[in-house]
Amino acid sequence: MRTSRILEMIYLLLNNRQQKAQDIADHFGVSTKTIYRDVETLFEAGIPISMQQGVGGGIVLSENYAINKTKLTASEEKILMKAIEDIKKLPNAQLNYALKIIKQYFNEAGTMWVNTNDFSLGMHDKFHLVKVATIEKRVIEFDYFDGSKFVKKRVEPYELRNDGDIWTLLIRHVRTSAFEEMYLARMKDIDIKSKYFSRRELPLTFSKRYDGNVKEACFFVEELTDELLNRFPIECFEINIDSIILKVKLKENVDAEELLTKFTELKHLCCN
Repeated sequence: MRTSRILEMIYLLLNNRQQKAQDIADHFGVSTKTIYRDVETLFEAGIPISMQQGVGGGIVLSENYAINKTKLTASEEKILMKAIEDIKKLPNAQLNYALKIIKQYFNEAGTMWVNTNDFSLGMHDKFHLVKVATIEKRVIEFDYFDGSKFVKKRVEPYELRNDGDIWTLLIRHVRTSAFEEMYLARMKDIDIKSKYFSRRELPLTFSKRYDGNVKEACFFVEELTDELLNRFPIECFEINIDSIILKVKLKENVDAEELLTKFTELKHLCCN
């Protein structure tokens, strides 16, 4: 029973980060002393939860504590909630084990995830703000330069994307519900709002998932350089005693011969 209560308390606080101890106690039909003991258990397990005294106080889950899924869709949330339900069935003796499992799903936002070493220091600040808002699923406002003037935007940030050295942000407009990919460099005065949002399923045109025909190109590797290892998945390399072969899956419209020009360490073998 206690395992179930503590895990459900995490879920309640994720939806409302600050709640009165009495309200939580009433929800579970227990005393506030029991809730305080549960809070101590969560705190000792490394979950950033605290008890604040006075007006506006209560049980508080840190704003930095977020679901460790930057692309949590409705279907993925169902899987997560099912996992919580399964964990709640564990006996009280397994509480510590249950908390270790649940911590795999949740992490501190803003201290993890992708980062950038962009040469422009001004981009670092923009990147950090958008990164935190994306992880925490919070609405942002900013001024966006459309080529002639600045336009005020209020959007839901979905994911940061990189194409070469250019960063873009996939967003959903709050007013029109339309999705759009916007340039991070054109944004200024980025403001993270207190309003949270629920992620929608991405339209296929923005999913970045290739669903066309695929072909396989095979190359002899004359020299296994860092450039090759950093560019192609390690599973694509077939390393033998006397030879190294690179097998790459390519989009139908990609010319395999271009790879020979870009990577001089490769020699063409075959292309299916």
